[in-house]
Amino acid sequence: MNKKIITFTMSLRQSQFEVDRLETEAKKLGVEVNRSLYKDLSFKVENGVAKALVRGEEINSENTLGMWFRVAGTRSGKYTEARNLLLRIVGKDILAINREGYLGWNRMGKIAQHGVFLENDIPVIPTRIFYTKNQVMESKFWREFGWPIIAKHERGYQGKSVRKFDDFKELRRFVRKINEKNLGMFLWQKCLPTKWDIRVIVLGGKVLGSMKRSAAGDEFRSNFSLGGSVEPWNLSENDRVLAEKVAKVCGLDYCGVDIMKDLPTGRQATEGKSFILEVNRQCQFKGFEQSTGINVAKAVVELILERSGK
Repeated sequence: MNKKIITFTMSLRQSQFEVDRLETEAKKLGVEVNRSLYKDLSFKVENGVAKALVRGEEINSENTLGMWFRVAGTRSGKYTEARNLLLRIVGKDILAINREGYLGWNRMGKIAQHGVFLENDIPVIPTRIFYTKNQVMESKFWREFGWPIIAKHERGYQGKSVRKFDDFKELRRFVRKINEKNLGMFLWQKCLPTKWDIRVIVLGGKVLGSMKRSAAGDEFRSNFSLGGSVEPWNLSENDRVLAEKVAKVCGLDYCGVDIMKDLPTGRQATEGKSFILEVNRQCQFKGFEQSTGINVAKAVVELILERSGK
């Protein structure tokens, strides 16, 4: 029986580029990829024996080479629980990319990430977190940060939840609209003068490559999904060590680490202090492959084959 790699997504459209690329590169290496949805999973627990099934077929070391998970988020969290139950049932008999990270982090929110970064001496941008509207107004943190101020939701993705306030009037208007019970889900941060950041992909504990993402026009967010331009980046040794450290302390085999530089006007792009914005354990790589020429999908398949002893 030929063993296969199983990919899990919420829908056939989610991460379509990444899964298509994985299928293409795996086929070249003689490996089948079984594209599955989280809703295809079911579990059987009986007489002390637990089995995980996908479309009625048991997932075991006889038929499965490895597993690769994409975003499993739902409001109820049912699929993150399904993913983690699957990981516990199959144990380490089947290689699962980011197994340690998933079991350690049910949801990898930005606030929890900051806690781990600070615990491990990883530099982060000056940040405030508040739980009441009075705290926001009374702290007057903008006097320390200066304008503009950045606010981001701790579960935001692809830059969609990031907002910039140029003055107190804009900030106050936003705070008044927020339901106070949700206020503690926001991080308030100093706005660095750069309009670009660095995306580093770490695979198997080592930096695979890096790219520079630059915001387009009046847009301040540099995300590729928001129209940001991308180009290859020559990562410094210090930033390489920093990115690999982030992946290690978060227990991630595969991730995208986002680094931003604090650069006063006129400084060279390679200079400045580095801050970790966040780590994404299911990062997309379309822009990365296009800009760097690095074959991420092939590298992921090769890692699975190597660690599975194939």
